[in-house]
Amino acid sequence: MNHLNDMKYLVNPFERIAGWQALFIGLTVMALTTVIGKINQIAFVRVLYIGFGATIDYSTAFAMQAANFLILFLMMWLAGICFSKSKIRVIDVAGTIALAHAPLLLLTMVCFLPVIPANLYDTSRWVVWGLITIPFIIWMVALMYNAYTVSCHLKGGKAIISFIGALLTAVIVSYFVSIFLLGSLFANVPIKNVFSSTSKENIVLVATDSLTIHQKTENVVKAFEQGDFDAITVYFDETMKKGLPASVLKMAWIQNNMLYGKFEKADLDNLKETTTEKYDVVQVPLIFQKEKCELRLAFNKDGSISGLYILPLQ
Repeated sequence: MNHLNDMKYLVNPFERIAGWQALFIGLTVMALTTVIGKINQIAFVRVLYIGFGATIDYSTAFAMQAANFLILFLMMWLAGICFSKSKIRVIDVAGTIALAHAPLLLLTMVCFLPVIPANLYDTSRWVVWGLITIPFIIWMVALMYNAYTVSCHLKGGKAIISFIGALLTAVIVSYFVSIFLLGSLFANVPIKNVFSSTSKENIVLVATDSLTIHQKTENVVKAFEQGDFDAITVYFDETMKKGLPASVLKMAWIQNNMLYGKFEKADLDNLKETTTEKYDVVQVPLIFQKEKCELRLAFNKDGSISGLYILPLQ
């Protein structure tokens, strides 16, 4: 019987621990998770997202963790206000939601073991990584649900539906917050609107027709340096524009900055160009704080970019 109670408290400790006590323990756990995660290069960029290989600094790691917690807390609190008829204490919601992050601390400690995939093709470790992380995510969601129902005094279908809605909203909101927060750290200019008018785009396309491949490459590099991702997609062919819009390109650039350290400069003096039957391929060394990479652009015979890759130099 005691074992059953112990198992119950693993997913619902909130009948014993709540309020200020839960908040203090939860914030302590989150702080330790951030520190250990930084050591293991584990990043919690948004709600329910676990990234590895990140090289962000401590201030960024703490900022992202705090943003995720605040978003999750606010969504659960607002859902509780909307769906519960009982009086809800803010400190109970904040404390229990903070404590629900406890599984992430154990996960970051597990990551001291060789379980993180070394690269995209490390199939065996990808399987191990999935088998390890999925149970921790399920455990965390179960804790969040019980934290929500206990602190907001909800049961049954209303509790389940409102919790799912609040959690999904938190995931979506945290995605956009991560774009703005990380974008301000890894881009040199404010985030731009990724939508442009058709007439303006046509004018720009006409202007680019007279440029050489080298000039287009220099403009792409300059746009990366300035964080102007709309200016890069101007040179894309139609397939690239659909598959890699400015918003997706921006997130890919941010992830590269997280993996390799903040971007420093491009070495245009060592630009290389090779010609194949279908493409002209231009390679530009990119210098990040922790890694040297290569920007590889594939231009088709019309002079449009049909491929864009950023790869670490071996």
